[in-house]
Amino acid sequence: MAGQRYVIRQQDKNAAVSFIDDQITNNSCWLATDETQHLIARLEYRDARYDSITLNEWCRKWLNENQWIQLKNAISIARDQIENQKYRPQLKTINLTHTAWQILSELATHDEATLSEVIIKRLGNEWLNSENHIEIIARHKANQS
Repeated sequence: MAGQRYVIRQQDKNAAVSFIDDQITNNSCWLATDETQHLIARLEYRDARYDSITLNEWCRKWLNENQWIQLKNAISIARDQIENQKYRPQLKTINLTHTAWQILSELATHDEATLSEVIIKRLGNEWLNSENHIEIIARHKANQS
């Protein structure tokens, strides 16, 4: 595409490759309408997908303006997802007996909350106000240093 100034950065390469792979697999007309051109583009892509420099060269050669826009949007969405994961609370997996799960589930339904929110709301205040809480936090901080 003439005049294209967008550059796929190394950190965006995986998102770009994932998007292009998906388009090639699920949309046979995405690359080229001509069967021969499509085959050549796919063969060249197979080698170009492994580093951002050759991927950029391949994209400049084979993608039209609309496809570049689609690719940039896919990269932007992937960046946003990565950024949002940074602020998501870390999750832990626990095992519960069926009875404990039933109790928590019924409380969650009643409170219109998640199981985690039920535990925090119903048990958290008591724990936060206890002497053990301060001792546990101090031990946890000491173990991290």
